[in-house]
Amino acid sequence: MRLNVMSNDGAVTSVSAVGQITQNAFGAEDEPLARALGDEVYGSRLLLSLQATDYVDSRGVGWLLKLHRRFCQAGGIVVLHSIPPTIQEVLKVLHMDEILNISADEQAARAKVQGTADA
Repeated sequence: MRLNVMSNDGAVTSVSAVGQITQNAFGAEDEPLARALGDEVYGSRLLLSLQATDYVDSRGVGWLLKLHRRFCQAGGIVVLHSIPPTIQEVLKVLHMDEILNISADEQAARAKVQGTADA
């Protein structure tokens, strides 16, 4: 998996995950988002596009949950969007759609993070 920063307007950062989100994507102690953007990212508003992601395994789902928890604890928000149908089905089967912040596309994700700006 590779993370590409698509935009950062100072209020919202948009990142795209590319490739497979698997146990092989990062080591046990590695956190690719913090490595790319620093630990302060968890207190911010982040849009994470999964459009270019073609596979997710249990470790990848664990990473998404870990991100969600870290953002919540730090007062930030991460919203996943543009999720391919096969990955969306995995998240639904595991009931992750009830836990994670998920939007259909970037525009809806941006509206969601802006709506929680003062919440």
